[in-house]
Order: sequence, then structure tokens, then C-alpha cells
Amino acid sequence: MRTGGHDSRHTGHEGVTSLVILQPTPFCNINCSYCYLPQRSDRTTLTIDQLQRVFEKLVTFPTISKRTTVVWHAGEPLVLGAQYYDAAFARIRECCPPDLQIDHAFQTNGMLVDDEWCDLFRRWKVGVGVSIDGPKHINDAYRKTRSGKGTFDKTVAGIQRLKQNNIPFYVISVLTRAALEDPDGLFALYHELGIRDVGFNIEEQEGIHTATTVDSDLPPRSVQDFLRRFNELMREHDFHIVVREIEETMASIRHFDKRGPVNNLVIPFGIITIDVRGDVYTFSPEIAGYSSKDFETFAIGNIFADSFAEIETSKVLKAMTAQIASGVELCRTSCKYFSVCGGGAPSNKVFENGTFASTSTTHCELTKKRVTDYLLETIEAMA
Repeated sequence: MRTGGHDSRHTGHEGVTSLVILQPTPFCNINCSYCYLPQRSDRTTLTIDQLQRVFEKLVTFPTISKRTTVVWHAGEPLVLGAQYYDAAFARIRECCPPDLQIDHAFQTNGMLVDDEWCDLFRRWKVGVGVSIDGPKHINDAYRKTRSGKGTFDKTVAGIQRLKQNNIPFYVISVLTRAALEDPDGLFALYHELGIRDVGFNIEEQEGIHTATTVDSDLPPRSVQDFLRRFNELMREHDFHIVVREIEETMASIRHFDKRGPVNNLVIPFGIITIDVRGDVYTFSPEIAGYSSKDFETFAIGNIFADSFAEIETSKVLKAMTAQIASGVELCRTSCKYFSVCGGGAPSNKVFENGTFASTSTTHCELTKKRVTDYLLETIEAMA
């Protein structure tokens, strides 16, 4: 998933929400070993009438930006069929005032993509992200069907169908230890498929996924070595790939601000997540459906039952906001990377450290600190 951002120094809630994560169903047709979602066998689905109720309420939130992206996620969205989304998008459009633009996006495993889906993507200008973890032997070690078979071939077929239909898309790859050890293999796949836009998600300890292949014994320069080799391959083949982590970190370096960069993960209502039951969450989408020692639930309300005023003043939101702000301040006063990070991801803090009021995580170490070190070393070598 990709997230945008607003200024973390924003003093009010008006217009701060430009990203909504919506779970139309928790069901997924595959069973990735590192997935953090506990209920991916649950076939519960938001009906079109329920979606209408969601958006009739949502568009009244003063936090909603005049241009908002809705990412259909937290399950495999394509299992519901293209006709479902045709009806859903049309109903949502009816709910929106003329000055509100809703952009739709899917994060999908790509296995169900066909010409009907491509027609829907084109007509509704849907953003498409496809998950694939690299060459077949890496992808199929972690991304398996429910019967234990690999997903690589069907995902590649879906990517090829997108390309045949001239549908723009990007790829997200989870970097397990095996992937970090094989930058050549990942680059070869992207080059072969003509993939020009990639996001690297380091395998994370989140939710029910409590142990990763990239824990503390990972070689200290593995991320830097991976990125360095990946960059060499792009130059050797004259094939440039936009790497999300490089672009975002470079932007933070270029626009240095000691207060830290925009980080909508720590802003109340910077991101709104709504699950299939209508429960509402903010901050990191990955906390949806979970709890911690300090919070019986991370839900700040229910879109069907509560008004915005009730959600905004909920005790859970107030307590989470205070604890997350405490963690951000700890990062600001203790970490030299704060200017490129802005306080980290609350989900990683609570899942790794047990509390939002904490600092460094393995995720932070690998995705922020080591990427920054690589870029600064590269810049210095060019000077």
C-alpha cells in the first residue's frame, strides 16, 4: 500500500484526510506466510447499500480533503468481482458533493485480473498496485494459494494482462531475507516485465505475523548492499525504476526540516481506515482489528453508529493521540534520523515494542535508517 501525506504541523482536522483505506471484505484467495490479517478466511462483504451509508456519513467529515483516494484493501478486493465495483463506484459518486473528487485504487495480488477488470480500471481511472515478491522461487516461498501452490505464474499473467490493456500500475514487493540476498533476481523480473515503479516493503512484525526472516541477525549492511546493487543494475541496463523508498527519502533529505517531514501516520485522521464491520481507525491502517496492553481496541468509533463528533471526541482517540505524540517526541529528541522520518509508524512501534510511546523498531532501522545511510553515502561518493 502507498500513503501520501499532509503537514504534520497541521493545527486542525479540516481537510487533513486525503487517504481512506476501505475493507470491502477481509477474505483473500491466497495465504501469504507473512500476512498480518487474522480473518482472511472470512467472506463477510459490505453490501452496496452499506457502502452508500458509509459514504453518506464519510463525506460529512470535516477532515475529508476535496480530493481523497479510497484504497480498497485489507483482503483481496478483486474476489468481489468487477460488477460489484461498478455498482459501488456509481453509488459512491451519487453520495459525493460536486466539489469532492474520489479517486479509487486497489492493492491486489493480480491473479484475477482479466479484460473485464481492465475495462473497469480504465472506465473509472482506478489506480492499481500489484503485489509480487520477485522471481518465482522467492515469490512462491511466501505467497501461496490456500492449497499450498505458488502464485507467481497467475500474478505474472495478471500483470501481462494489465500491460496488454495499457493499464498503468505499480508493484509492491515484500523484501524477505531471500529477496534482500537476490537484487539481481528482482531486477531481472522487473526488467523482463517492463515494471518501472516499485515499492519495497521490508517484511514486518505486525499483527499475527510475530516473527520475520529479517530479525536482528540480518547482516548490518544488507539493505545498503541490496540498494547499491539494484542501482548498478539499473545503470548497466539503462532501465530506470522509480523506487518509492529512494524517492521519499531523497525528498526528505532535499527538503530538510528539523521538525521532521510530513508523516500522516501520526496525524489524527491523516488516514482513515474503515473495516467490513464499519469500525473506524486512524493512524496506521495495520492496527485495524487489533488491541494492545493499553488499548482493548484501536477502533475510535463505528461509521454506522457514531457521528463524527462522537468519533472525534472518543476516549480511545484521545489516548492514542497522546501516546503516539509521546512516541514522536521521544524520536525527535533521541534519533538523528528524525528529519527524514518524522516519528515512525505507530503500528510498528506497538507491534514490536508493545506501546506507541516508544522509538526505534526493526522496521525503522531497515526502511529509514539504512536507506538514508545508503543515500548519504551515495551522495558523498559523487561529491
